[in-house]
Parts: sequence; structure tokens; C-alpha cells
Amino acid sequence: MSRLGLIRPDMLAIVNQPYGRQVSYPITSSDIRRWALAVHHPEEPPARYLGLRASEDGELVAPPDFNPFAWRAAHTGTTGGEIALAPAHQGIGAMEHNLGVAPPDLRRALNGGVSATYTGVPMRPGDVITAESVIAGYTEKESRLGAMLLTETATTWTNQHGETVKVHRMTLIRY
Repeated sequence: MSRLGLIRPDMLAIVNQPYGRQVSYPITSSDIRRWALAVHHPEEPPARYLGLRASEDGELVAPPDFNPFAWRAAHTGTTGGEIALAPAHQGIGAMEHNLGVAPPDLRRALNGGVSATYTGVPMRPGDVITAESVIAGYTEKESRLGAMLLTETATTWTNQHGETVKVHRMTLIRY
């Protein structure tokens, strides 16, 4: 057990094991253009996102924040081994159950922050993006409300060539 007793050995055993996976539909030129128009509205988006002036290698590229999962994924799933989630843990972001481990007995949660690291590999028409999520680590702290568990997740996006496009990190605070 950890100092405050929130991080159990079975929880540490699942750190960095994939628990969720999404595969996008192939990205289309229209998807990229519509995303760029919506994100930059009311301004005109940069020409490279509209195909008016392509990227350095002459091809249309998506803005770095483009999300091929915004409308729907072609395939979504867990990695197997999941257990039922108790009603008290539904709706607070628990993910340990996807790997067969009971979540900690905490009833409240809030978003502790998000970040994205872009690798410079652009998304292009025809790309199929796979997003795989892991629990990247746990930290526990004492707060005014008692013991608090910070759970960091990392979702890595790769294209069909195995190139990493970006890594999205989120911290979930449970107490």
C-alpha cells in the first residue's frame, strides 16, 4: 500500500498497460477543410488546411488539433479483462475496471488538466488514426477534503504507418 493507502499493488501492476483503443475512419480532404473552417471561424483558415497552398511536400495536411474521432470512431474497444463497474464509480472517470482491477473507493472526480504533445507528423487525407490509452501513473496527496488520487492517462495517436502523431495527457483528480 502507498503512504495514504489509495494506490494498491494491483493498481500499480496495470500502469502503462493499454485499456482502451479507437480506430478512426480514413480521414478525408473534406474532413480537414471543414475542421479548419470551423476552428478558425470567422477568420479564414491558413491555405495549407484548405488545399489552396499545400504543405512543404505539396499535400493537404490537417491542423495539428484535428480530431478524426470528433464525429465517431470506426472501431472502439477495450483490451479485454474488464470487470463490471460499480454504480458509485460510474460517471467519475474510473478506468481501472477495463483492466480487471477495481477502482479506488473514491466518489468524486474533477479534471486536473489536459495537454497534448505534437510530434510534427501531420495527419493527411487517407490516414487512419489509432488512439491507444494507458494509465500513465498515480500520485496521491492530502487535501482539505482528505486523501486525493491523481491519475494520469496518456492516449497515443499513431497513423497507419506506426508513426506517432500526438500524445494526449489528462490528469483525473479523485477524492
